[in-house]
Parts: sequence; C-alpha cells; structure tokens
Amino acid sequence: MKFHCTIERENDQWVVRYSDHAIGRLQTHAATREAAIEKMRGELRYALELCPCTGESYQHLIIELAEL
Repeated sequence: MKFHCTIERENDQWVVRYSDHAIGRLQTHAATREAAIEKMRGELRYALELCPCTGESYQHLIIELAEL
C-alpha cells in the first residue's frame, strides 16, 4: 500500500506529513530523515489498524515522498 507524504527540513528537524480524508492528518519530526520516515511508517500502521474498513495487512507500507 502506497502513501504519498511530504518531507522537509524545519529548524534542524525533518518533518514528514501525510493527509487523507479517511485517516486524517499525521505529522512526525526527527533529527534524521530516516528516523522521521520510520516514525511516519509507525503512525500510519497505528492509524490503519484502528480502521475496521479493511482486512489488509500493513506490514509493507510504501512511503512516497515529495520534498518541499
């Protein structure tokens, strides 16, 4: 499952944002780009597991980034 997120550097932190009508808005911050992306992956898994609308497994989330 693919998720289109944005990533940008703000005040010495990497910020990843995701917005969707079903899940809502998610945002993560971290000192490294990789850590911010991994945090977003965790936030997406958490949000999707709370949604009973699908029985899909979310082990392999693909995050597609647009750099701002």
